[in-house]
Amino acid sequence: MPVNTVRGPLDGSELGQTLIHEHIVTADWSMRMAFGAHFYEHDVVVERAVEQFLRAKESGVRTVVDGTPVNMGRDVALIREVAERTGLEFIVSSGFYYQDEVYLKWRSEDEIHAWLTRECEDGIAGTDVRPGIMKTACADLGITPILDKVFRAIGRVAAEQRLPIFCHHHTEVGNGEAIVDLFESCGVAPNQLVLGHSGDTNDLDYLEGILRRGAYLGMDRFGHCAAGNSLENRVRTITELCARGHGDRLLLSHDLATYFGVFGSWEDFKTGESVDPTVDFTFINRQVVPALASAGLTPDAVRAMLERNPVEFLEVH
Repeated sequence: MPVNTVRGPLDGSELGQTLIHEHIVTADWSMRMAFGAHFYEHDVVVERAVEQFLRAKESGVRTVVDGTPVNMGRDVALIREVAERTGLEFIVSSGFYYQDEVYLKWRSEDEIHAWLTRECEDGIAGTDVRPGIMKTACADLGITPILDKVFRAIGRVAAEQRLPIFCHHHTEVGNGEAIVDLFESCGVAPNQLVLGHSGDTNDLDYLEGILRRGAYLGMDRFGHCAAGNSLENRVRTITELCARGHGDRLLLSHDLATYFGVFGSWEDFKTGESVDPTVDFTFINRQVVPALASAGLTPDAVRAMLERNPVEFLEVH
């Protein structure tokens, strides 16, 4: 089944090395409209993004899944511009993040389902761009009543439109199997689901519980090793999961953004003072791939996590 990219449907064999969870920007539209150039400037972000993703392309990346949902400032025009200027393929998301949106609280599941179905069938925001993945998220509070409604609407859309789901989750809450249960009740097969940020824990029993259900694990926060689970721990956990026969269910990424509008200073970003040059969209190819090889994984095993597994996940059969 073809995969929807921002430039049109693409056969899975053409995806190449794929980063399963990144962002160009997470910059809320209301903040942009209210504060303008004190919060966000389109041209600055585009130039920085093109520069960063050209380096990623040179390192071997061919496709990027932009995991920015509706209520985190998803910008389809921006994503398409970066895709056209870099030659990379970008897959965009439909769905919602984990905040209990007042705009969703009094909406019915059917109404949310109708909104998201329309994006999948008619295109996003008046364009011909269709999502290639659905995005959901829960955090420290787990699946709140509002999120339960949103998850069920998204699950129905994913099942009907034959799209995979990326679900942000906090491993310390430990509700991965409950998330699988909820989506299964909506008709979503476990192999349509990736539990994001699973690399934040080294609890092998927890991770194997999810894997035994048939879902994928997003080992996708290699851009945040300094602030969380270390590179060494993440590599050790991946290596052990592969030794236990789970290498076909692991997906690698950074969870980086060219501009994170949720924290930090726009002025620091604009001047480059907030940019860590050692951590960007090339980090997996520069640091993680050699570390996995040093830990004993074969080139084929590493290639599977970056090439074959993403195709199997994104091409819902």
